[in-house]
Amino acid sequence: MHQLRHGALQSLAEAGRTASELQAESGHQSLANLGRYLRLGEETSARITTLA
Repeated sequence: MHQLRHGALQSLAEAGRTASELQAESGHQSLANLGRYLRLGEETSARITTLA
């Protein structure tokens, strides 16, 4: 179940959701904690944090 949650967050990030939206969806308090669960490429990571 936990892996499904992380997979869903990763899919949302790749679909263009911002870091703020992902934090709201996941309940993570910080970007550092959120980042531990997402395996994003550099381009996606830069995009979601720029839009935050």
